[in-house]
Amino acid sequence: MHRRTFLKTAATTTAAFSLQAFRPSAFSQRAPANSRLAIGAIGTGSQGIAILGQALASPFAQLVAVCDVDDKHAAAARARVEKTYAGKSPAATWRGCAVYRDYRELLARPDIDAVLIATPDHWHARIAVDAARAGKHIFCEKPAATTLDESRAMINAVARAGVACQIGSMQRSSPLFQRAIALARNGHLGKILSTKVGLPSSRIPDGPDHTRPDPVPSELDYELWLGPAPQRPYFEQATHHYWRHNFAFAGGSLTDWIGHHHDIAMLALGVENQLPFAIRNARATFIEGRSLFNTAKTFNFDAHYHHRAAAVIINISDKNPDGIIITGSEGEIHVTRGSIKHSTPALERILIPPWQNPLARGARGHMENFIDCALNGGEPRCPIRGSHAAVGAGHLANAAFRAGRASLDIDPQTELPINAPDAAGFLKKTYRAPWAFPA
Repeated sequence: MHRRTFLKTAATTTAAFSLQAFRPSAFSQRAPANSRLAIGAIGTGSQGIAILGQALASPFAQLVAVCDVDDKHAAAARARVEKTYAGKSPAATWRGCAVYRDYRELLARPDIDAVLIATPDHWHARIAVDAARAGKHIFCEKPAATTLDESRAMINAVARAGVACQIGSMQRSSPLFQRAIALARNGHLGKILSTKVGLPSSRIPDGPDHTRPDPVPSELDYELWLGPAPQRPYFEQATHHYWRHNFAFAGGSLTDWIGHHHDIAMLALGVENQLPFAIRNARATFIEGRSLFNTAKTFNFDAHYHHRAAAVIINISDKNPDGIIITGSEGEIHVTRGSIKHSTPALERILIPPWQNPLARGARGHMENFIDCALNGGEPRCPIRGSHAAVGAGHLANAAFRAGRASLDIDPQTELPINAPDAAGFLKKTYRAPWAFPA
């Protein structure tokens, strides 16, 4: 597709526990041994720099472009790329990383094979769908999207394009979390009696909020930062980092973290890749007295899932201990980042054979797994449907909180609440012109 044609189009139209193979793209038909994945990074703030660093560490990838609406972020990313490659060059110098403000210009480059997406959440779906249409493999930070219909559009676009897509729920690549999944999934805990997921409550900057808009920094294209989100004046407090605590851009701490710990709990209980059929005991307190922030400050709900002939219930709350606690008739585990606690020495001594831990197959690291799948075929450890399901529970809970409902029943076909139009209204998003929903 011609570059101008692509830019115009993008702006206006814009349960088995196994690692299933995705439909390979032309590039991923087992690349030659000396091939490297040419990568462009879109969104180079703190998290963008973190995943860019992971890609830079791979001998099978080459960072060739960075893109950010903030020129300072983009310059820092290019400097990181060039310093890294210069350190590996006999000449002790390296130039070759292009810089863009508009992601569509990066996607129009035919020599770029894959993109890393680490923008604010409200941009994920539009960029990912455009990337898939451009034939790029995709590593997208979690949560995949801000609504269920956005992540469903991403699922469809990736399937049509036949590209690899990894969501950044990197705990799936952690041996500690893999062990927890295998212990529960393979019966070592006995009958599962309860499962609790602990997530952090919202953390926002100290007040008071600015009452008047701030001047837009010269290095920031604020209009492009907003993109499809509603128009609003620039406030420094609520832009970089803290955007996640406003429903115009994200779903608060709940959706920021549910794609990590809840994702692991779902895998452990065998209910991955499905939305809950019900939300129960939903209650939340919202950030008050702050005009710039409006998401849930504290939260609690039970997500109900079908599993064989029984129902599985997972409690998600900011009051639970951080991580995942799974209690069974034969023992209990508590896993979080950096540790796993076993209730008995016998449970701790259990060795997990490889066939009971399919997530451990292939490249160990999350970024390594993505690069391997993009080059050689296969489905990454966390495809979009995994994030659609895990984060989807958070979207549904947020809808219940905002509608003041303690319970919701979910239609599995429409993925919307049944007989709850007030809650359903919070699960739809209108894109601001000229941006169009990525259908």
